[in-house]
Amino acid sequence: MSACWTILTSLVLAAPPPAAPVEPADDFRPEPSWKALGPSLWFDPGRKQVILRARVVLREGPLEHLLCLKGTKEHEAILATPAAPRQIHAGLLLTGAEPGDPVRFLPKFAPPSGSPIGIELHWTEEGKTRRADAREWVQEERAGTALTTDWVFAGSELYVDPTTKAAHYAADDGDLITVSNFASSILDLPFASTANDAGRTFAAHTARIPPRGTPVTLFLRPRPVAAPPERRARP
Repeated sequence: MSACWTILTSLVLAAPPPAAPVEPADDFRPEPSWKALGPSLWFDPGRKQVILRARVVLREGPLEHLLCLKGTKEHEAILATPAAPRQIHAGLLLTGAEPGDPVRFLPKFAPPSGSPIGIELHWTEEGKTRRADAREWVQEERAGTALTTDWVFAGSELYVDPTTKAAHYAADDGDLITVSNFASSILDLPFASTANDAGRTFAAHTARIPPRGTPVTLFLRPRPVAAPPERRARP
């Protein structure tokens, strides 16, 4: 794994941030202490968190993503962002989060793993600042209850094009934060969640999601890891 992250780091450092796309007017201003990582993306060194800016693109129907890369999978994602996937990954590393492994389907199923990541959403609606845990925007379709499990930093994967021999980061295809398992996801759910149309588990929680086009700020930070219980010496 260390060799893969060395390649990824070199790719991030070698390539200049992509130009910011033209967006509708947005008066968002980052805090002065935040460090810019690229378009719509910052790192807060004080709170060890990644901040990214996105917009609501879907409010109802089955989901595969909470967040996708803009211009890729808006038909199955609540939010879309122009922030570069590789830079999101690099920002999560700065928070101290540890990437695990993406989902594996063969030779047997292995769920995604990695540091659990909490996601808080901020937006303005009717002149007031609103806040929500991102899981509240995703509901289990049959039960109608909100998602209760945190996403984990699966870290996507690198692959080498057999023709060009160039290294590619799989999340560049758009799978940023998913509710269906993809080996390309940066953040994924740590249990089996199919992307097959007939078996999709999660849907948008329409009543809790603001109108399409609403700018939303996402705050991503690792969850504290509970310390193992102390082992007491036997008398």
